[in-house]
Amino acid sequence: MITKYRHTGLVVNNLSKSRKFYCELLNFKIIQNIIEKGEYFNKLINEKNLKAKIIKAKLPNNIVLELIEFINAKKKRAKKPRRYYPVGTIHMCFTVKNINDVYKKLKKNKVKFLSSPLQSDFDDVITCFCYDPDFNLVQFVEGRQIRK
Repeated sequence: MITKYRHTGLVVNNLSKSRKFYCELLNFKIIQNIIEKGEYFNKLINEKNLKAKIIKAKLPNNIVLELIEFINAKKKRAKKPRRYYPVGTIHMCFTVKNINDVYKKLKKNKVKFLSSPLQSDFDDVITCFCYDPDFNLVQFVEGRQIRK
């Protein structure tokens, strides 16, 4: 039924901060920067009179991330970092070439991590999690093998 993965949409509190994190620090390339509004958009999301600033950005392997900031809506930003375990928590995971370089670059830019990079007990990888500007969990993995 599903033929391929299309994109991940992420509602953000501040598009500028999220653009800096995903595009400047993680090297996503912006492919579209638009405002969505109108009857179609509001029917699609089952709302009334909302507008959203949207940046679509992609990685070299064509994985697309859609960053969405609602312009005229009450914003409810998480006030503190999320813990990993509650039901409904999601995370994005990205493969990196050198996790220690990524970790140092992001720490230098005041990104908060759950831990430093750790060797997995389950796969032949080194991995860690950080928070994006809205406290969404982002995982980085260096390595190739995943046990089945």
